[in-house]
Amino acid sequence: MLLLAKRLQLGVLGASLIFAIVAFSIPSLRNTIHPVGIIIHHAAVPPFPDRRAIDSSVIDEIHRERGFHAFYWGRLYHIGYHYVILPDGTVQSGRPEHCQGAHAEGYNSYIGICLVGDFSSRDNPNGERGLTVPTAAQMRALTDLCRSLSERYHIPVGQILAHKDVNPNTECPGDRFPLAAFRKTLPQHF
Repeated sequence: MLLLAKRLQLGVLGASLIFAIVAFSIPSLRNTIHPVGIIIHHAAVPPFPDRRAIDSSVIDEIHRERGFHAFYWGRLYHIGYHYVILPDGTVQSGRPEHCQGAHAEGYNSYIGICLVGDFSSRDNPNGERGLTVPTAAQMRALTDLCRSLSERYHIPVGQILAHKDVNPNTECPGDRFPLAAFRKTLPQHF
Protein backbone atom coordinates (compact mmCIF):
# COMPACT_ATOMS: atom_id res chain seq x y z
CA MET A 1 0.00 0.00 0.00
CA LEU A 2 2.76 2.43 0.95
CA LEU A 3 4.55 1.75 -2.34
CA LEU A 4 1.34 2.50 -4.27
CA ALA A 5 0.85 5.68 -2.25
CA LYS A 6 4.46 6.76 -2.94
CA ARG A 7 4.03 6.11 -6.66
CA LEU A 8 0.89 8.19 -6.61
CA GLN A 9 2.73 10.78 -4.49
CA LEU A 10 0.15 10.50 -1.72
CA GLY A 11 2.50 10.00 1.24
CA VAL A 12 1.64 8.29 4.52
CA LEU A 13 -1.79 9.93 4.82
CA GLY A 14 -2.62 8.80 1.32
CA ALA A 15 -1.48 5.27 2.14
CA SER A 16 -3.68 5.30 5.23
CA LEU A 17 -6.63 6.46 3.15
CA ILE A 18 -6.09 3.74 0.54
CA PHE A 19 -5.76 1.11 3.28
CA ALA A 20 -8.99 2.32 4.94
CA ILE A 21 -10.89 2.23 1.65
CA VAL A 22 -9.71 -1.32 0.91
CA ALA A 23 -10.32 -2.45 4.50
CA PHE A 24 -13.90 -1.11 4.42
CA SER A 25 -14.65 -2.21 0.86
CA ILE A 26 -13.87 -5.93 0.94
CA PRO A 27 -16.23 -6.94 3.78
CA SER A 28 -18.78 -4.35 2.70
CA LEU A 29 -18.92 -5.70 -0.85
CA ARG A 30 -19.20 -9.26 0.50
CA ASN A 31 -22.17 -8.16 2.63
CA THR A 32 -23.91 -6.25 -0.19
CA ILE A 33 -27.18 -7.52 -1.64
CA HIS A 34 -29.75 -6.42 -4.17
CA PRO A 35 -33.01 -7.27 -2.35
CA VAL A 36 -35.03 -9.95 -4.16
CA GLY A 37 -37.83 -10.43 -1.65
CA ILE A 38 -39.19 -9.62 1.79
CA ILE A 39 -39.46 -11.87 4.85
CA ILE A 40 -41.89 -10.93 7.65
CA HIS A 41 -41.09 -11.76 11.27
CA HIS A 42 -42.38 -11.12 14.76
CA ALA A 43 -40.04 -10.14 17.58
CA ALA A 44 -41.09 -12.92 20.02
CA VAL A 45 -39.06 -11.24 22.76
CA PRO A 46 -40.41 -11.48 26.29
CA PRO A 47 -40.86 -8.18 28.12
CA PHE A 48 -37.82 -7.06 30.08
CA PRO A 49 -38.00 -6.85 33.89
CA ASP A 50 -37.30 -3.11 33.68
CA ARG A 51 -40.37 -2.77 31.40
CA ARG A 52 -38.39 -1.13 28.61
CA ALA A 53 -40.18 -1.30 25.30
CA ILE A 54 -38.91 -3.55 22.53
CA ASP A 55 -37.53 -1.54 19.62
CA SER A 56 -34.71 -1.77 17.07
CA SER A 57 -32.03 -0.84 19.63
CA VAL A 58 -33.16 -3.59 22.02
CA ILE A 59 -33.26 -6.13 19.17
CA ASP A 60 -29.79 -4.95 18.11
CA GLU A 61 -28.57 -5.62 21.66
CA ILE A 62 -30.16 -9.09 21.73
CA HIS A 63 -28.69 -9.97 18.32
CA ARG A 64 -25.25 -8.70 19.44
CA GLU A 65 -25.44 -11.09 22.41
CA ARG A 66 -26.35 -13.92 20.00
CA GLY A 67 -23.26 -13.15 17.91
CA PHE A 68 -24.90 -11.57 14.85
CA HIS A 69 -22.82 -8.96 13.08
CA ALA A 70 -22.12 -7.53 9.67
CA PHE A 71 -19.54 -4.90 8.82
CA TYR A 72 -21.00 -2.62 6.18
CA TRP A 73 -19.39 0.56 4.88
CA GLY A 74 -17.68 1.61 8.08
CA ARG A 75 -20.25 0.42 10.60
CA LEU A 76 -20.94 -2.80 12.49
CA TYR A 77 -24.58 -3.92 12.53
CA HIS A 78 -25.86 -6.57 14.92
CA ILE A 79 -29.60 -6.41 14.26
CA GLY A 80 -30.46 -9.01 11.65
CA TYR A 81 -33.54 -7.20 10.32
CA HIS A 82 -33.67 -4.26 7.95
CA TYR A 83 -36.78 -2.77 9.58
CA VAL A 84 -38.67 -3.01 12.86
CA ILE A 85 -42.30 -1.90 13.15
CA LEU A 86 -43.42 -0.76 16.59
CA PRO A 87 -47.00 -1.17 17.91
CA ASP A 88 -47.82 2.47 17.11
CA GLY A 89 -46.81 1.92 13.46
CA THR A 90 -43.43 3.64 13.72
CA VAL A 91 -40.95 2.08 11.30
CA GLN A 92 -37.39 1.94 12.60
CA SER A 93 -34.35 1.13 10.50
CA GLY A 94 -32.14 -1.82 11.30
CA ARG A 95 -29.52 -2.81 8.75
CA PRO A 96 -29.32 -0.81 5.52
CA GLU A 97 -31.41 -2.25 2.69
CA HIS A 98 -28.35 -3.30 0.68
CA CYS A 99 -26.64 -4.99 3.65
CA GLN A 100 -27.12 -8.76 3.81
CA GLY A 101 -29.58 -9.68 6.54
CA ALA A 102 -29.29 -12.21 9.36
CA HIS A 103 -32.94 -13.17 9.75
CA ALA A 104 -33.71 -16.25 7.61
CA GLU A 105 -31.04 -18.76 6.67
CA GLY A 106 -30.79 -19.05 2.90
CA TYR A 107 -32.97 -15.96 2.44
CA ASN A 108 -30.75 -13.18 3.75
CA SER A 109 -30.81 -11.46 0.36
CA TYR A 110 -34.43 -10.71 1.25
CA ILE A 111 -35.29 -7.65 3.31
CA GLY A 112 -36.24 -8.66 6.84
CA ILE A 113 -39.12 -6.81 8.49
CA CYS A 114 -39.90 -7.51 12.13
CA LEU A 115 -43.13 -6.51 13.88
CA VAL A 116 -42.86 -6.08 17.65
CA GLY A 117 -45.05 -8.69 19.34
CA ASP A 118 -45.39 -12.45 19.58
CA PHE A 119 -48.30 -13.55 17.42
CA SER A 120 -48.01 -17.26 18.24
CA SER A 121 -50.99 -18.66 20.18
CA ARG A 122 -48.78 -21.51 21.42
CA ASP A 123 -45.87 -19.35 22.68
CA ASN A 124 -47.88 -16.32 23.76
CA PRO A 125 -51.41 -17.50 24.58
CA ASN A 126 -52.31 -14.67 26.99
CA GLY A 127 -49.99 -11.83 25.97
CA GLU A 128 -47.25 -12.32 28.56
CA ARG A 129 -44.71 -12.00 25.75
CA GLY A 130 -46.18 -8.87 24.19
CA LEU A 131 -48.89 -8.21 21.64
CA THR A 132 -50.84 -11.28 20.57
CA VAL A 133 -51.89 -9.81 17.23
CA PRO A 134 -50.40 -6.99 15.17
CA THR A 135 -52.01 -3.60 15.71
CA ALA A 136 -53.86 -1.88 12.88
CA ALA A 137 -51.07 0.73 12.85
CA GLN A 138 -48.45 -2.00 12.41
CA MET A 139 -50.38 -3.57 9.54
CA ARG A 140 -50.79 -0.20 7.78
CA ALA A 141 -47.08 0.51 8.20
CA LEU A 142 -46.17 -2.98 6.97
CA THR A 143 -48.38 -2.61 3.91
CA ASP A 144 -46.93 0.83 3.08
CA LEU A 145 -43.35 -0.36 3.61
CA CYS A 146 -43.83 -3.50 1.51
CA ARG A 147 -45.44 -1.50 -1.31
CA SER A 148 -42.56 0.96 -1.28
CA LEU A 149 -39.89 -1.75 -1.21
CA SER A 150 -41.71 -3.77 -3.88
CA GLU A 151 -41.80 -0.80 -6.22
CA ARG A 152 -38.18 0.18 -5.53
CA TYR A 153 -36.76 -3.32 -6.07
CA HIS A 154 -39.45 -4.81 -8.38
CA ILE A 155 -40.33 -7.48 -5.82
CA PRO A 156 -43.43 -9.48 -6.82
CA VAL A 157 -46.04 -10.21 -4.14
CA GLY A 158 -45.08 -13.90 -4.37
CA GLN A 159 -41.66 -12.98 -2.96
CA ILE A 160 -43.18 -11.40 0.17
CA LEU A 161 -43.09 -14.29 2.59
CA ALA A 162 -43.54 -15.15 6.23
CA HIS A 163 -40.49 -16.54 8.01
CA LYS A 164 -42.34 -19.86 8.43
CA ASP A 165 -42.67 -20.07 4.61
CA VAL A 166 -38.89 -20.51 4.32
CA ASN A 167 -38.13 -22.30 7.61
CA PRO A 168 -40.29 -25.25 8.63
CA ASN A 169 -38.82 -25.13 12.16
CA THR A 170 -40.52 -21.86 13.07
CA GLU A 171 -44.05 -20.55 13.44
CA CYS A 172 -42.85 -16.94 12.89
CA PRO A 173 -44.61 -14.52 12.53
CA GLY A 174 -47.14 -16.66 14.40
CA ASP A 175 -50.49 -18.25 13.62
CA ARG A 176 -52.31 -15.03 14.58
CA PHE A 177 -50.51 -12.95 11.95
CA PRO A 178 -53.09 -12.26 9.19
CA LEU A 179 -50.86 -13.27 6.27
CA ALA A 180 -53.59 -14.00 3.70
CA ALA A 181 -55.44 -10.74 4.44
CA PHE A 182 -52.15 -8.82 4.38
CA ARG A 183 -51.18 -10.21 0.96
CA LYS A 184 -54.53 -9.04 -0.44
CA THR A 185 -53.60 -5.44 0.46
CA LEU A 186 -50.61 -5.54 -1.86
CA PRO A 187 -50.63 -4.83 -5.60
CA GLN A 188 -50.32 -8.08 -7.52
CA HIS A 189 -47.73 -6.76 -9.98
CA PHE A 190 -44.67 -4.50 -10.12
